[in-house]
Amino acid sequence: MKKHLLFYLLVSVIISACNNNKSKSNHQETADTAQNVKREFKGNFYKRLEGTIAGKPVVMNLQRLDGDLDGSYYYDGSWLNLSTDTVISQDSLILSEYSFYTSYFDQNSKEPHLHLKWTGNGFKGTWKSGDESKSFPILLEEKYPEGSYQFTTGIYQDSVIAYPNKSNSPTAEITFEYLKATATDDSGNWINSELKKIDGLKASADREVSFKSIAAAYFKDYKSQIAEQQKESKNDDFEGWMNYTNSSQQTVLYNENGYVVIDFLADAYTGGAHGNYSSTMYCLDVKNKKQLVLGDIVKIDSNNLQKLLEKSLRKLYNIKPNDAISTVLFDDYLKPNKNFYFNSKGLAFMYNPYEVASYAQGQIVVFIPFNELKTYLVPSFAERIGVK
Repeated sequence: MKKHLLFYLLVSVIISACNNNKSKSNHQETADTAQNVKREFKGNFYKRLEGTIAGKPVVMNLQRLDGDLDGSYYYDGSWLNLSTDTVISQDSLILSEYSFYTSYFDQNSKEPHLHLKWTGNGFKGTWKSGDESKSFPILLEEKYPEGSYQFTTGIYQDSVIAYPNKSNSPTAEITFEYLKATATDDSGNWINSELKKIDGLKASADREVSFKSIAAAYFKDYKSQIAEQQKESKNDDFEGWMNYTNSSQQTVLYNENGYVVIDFLADAYTGGAHGNYSSTMYCLDVKNKKQLVLGDIVKIDSNNLQKLLEKSLRKLYNIKPNDAISTVLFDDYLKPNKNFYFNSKGLAFMYNPYEVASYAQGQIVVFIPFNELKTYLVPSFAERIGVK
């Protein structure tokens, strides 16, 4: 890898020396190319990629932490989610692709896969359907156009053993997976303040110190619960339910035009048949240094928005015109909530387990294309994301 990097750097220097009479823009292009070549596919990272899959233009946001990759991409609608399937070598891997809708209809369905090889500034590879009957080329390049932001990824982990002197003792674990903007200008500082707030920290706080304090309080509460259960139980059966976990993850869903959309996923197990999880969406307007409310995106009354939501719900979840939407939800209606997010193609609403449907149905996501919201879009927002 180092030999390849030195070769490309040498080539870029020679080209630059031979073309001193070219324009400033050409010099900048050469510098950008050299910078792209320097990017390596190792360690923990966040990458924003643009390119094509099956000839369709896509934008992908990808993160790696402790060897695991996850992220999402979109082209003409809602997001398709990605997670590590197989790591083949240092620069080659296979990602699984899934959507909320696929997992809702068939949890045992065969997932499509992305077979990728890192090129030095992006990926080349092949998209394959779950049954491998279809395959399409993939070409992606790491890009950060004006109005997008670069990040690093980080993790804080800690655990405590309930009974240090006992084999097979239950434990409690806590994990924070977080993002950090790399820029140190006003925009970068503001983003980092918001990212800390999303994690429940003060904007001026040191992450490591704050996470350690939160972990200490969590472990203290855990040990109190262990002691209480021990008093109330006649045997040790309760220990099987006392392997507690508490984790959170910050993920980039959209990163362009001066906006950053963050998915904050919280997942916890505190005994019982299963844990619980939820996603909270944060739409950050970095350009104007504010967190967006729905009124910054659309000016629409709740009744009309509800109609659009229910229309999209029927389409996305295959609810027939004569069937009640309670075949999917608890109720026969779906009201908008404050847990919205967007990309350049449309607006989505996230409903967490138990909010509008059972735990078994998972998160319910309803995506409304912007072409159905055109008359309601706030003009300044529509102009920034390029809706015509």
